Amino acid sequence: MSVLLEDFDERKRQARHYLSVVITAERMSSLSAASRSQGRRLLTLRAGTFLLLYNIVEASTRSAIEAIHDKITTEQVPFDQLSLVLRQETIRRYKRNADDSTDHDWQDFPSSFVAVALNEEVKLSGNVDARLIRSLGNAYGFDCYTNKSRTWNGSDLLTIKECRNDLAHGLKTYEDVGKQYPAKELLAITRRSLAFMREITANIDQFLTDQRYLRCPTAST
Repeated sequence: MSVLLEDFDERKRQARHYLSVVITAERMSSLSAASRSQGRRLLTLRAGTFLLLYNIVEASTRSAIEAIHDKITTEQVPFDQLSLVLRQETIRRYKRNADDSTDHDWQDFPSSFVAVALNEEVKLSGNVDARLIRSLGNAYGFDCYTNKSRTWNGSDLLTIKECRNDLAHGLKTYEDVGKQYPAKELLAITRRSLAFMREITANIDQFLTDQRYLRCPTAST
C-alpha cells in the first residue's frame, strides 16, 4: 500500500475512534436521565465531528495534490512532457507569481520552471467539497469517479464544509449544530464521506502509478 493511502487510512481510523466516543456518549445519555451539562457535552461532541471530518477532507486533498507536485518535481519532468491539462495548470500556477518583465517560451518550458510553478503552496482555505475536488481532477487529470451507492458522489462534503465553517466563523454554536445531527446520522455521513475520499485518494495514487501526468503515460499492468 502506498504512503498516500496509508496516511488516509490512519486519518480514517482516528475518525472512527471519535465516532465511537460520540455513539457511546449518546447511548449513555439515552439510558439515563442526562443532566443539562451532559446534554451539552453530547451536542458539542456531535458538532465536533464536522471539524474532524473537514480536517480529514482538506488534509487528504492537500496531501494528494502535493504528492503529484512532488512526483513531477522529483522526476524533473520538463514542461513539454507534461499532459495537456497539467501544462495548462503549470502555466496558471506560474503566472500567479511570475515577474511580468520576464518572458518565456511556453513551448520550451524547462523542468526548473515547472518546479517553481508547482512549489507554490496548495491553498484550500476551508473551501474543500466534492465540487472543488472535481475541479482539481479536471486541472490535474486524475479520475474523480467513485461508487455512487457508497459515496453519494461526495455530496456530504458540502454539509461537512458548511457546518465546519459555521462553527469556525461563529455563525452557529456547537449546540446549534449538534441538535441537528444525531449520532446515527453522523455515522452515515462519516461512512459516505470517508468512502468518497478513500476512492479519490486511490484514484490519485493510480494516477501517479500510471504516470498519467505525462503526455505519453505508461499504463500499469
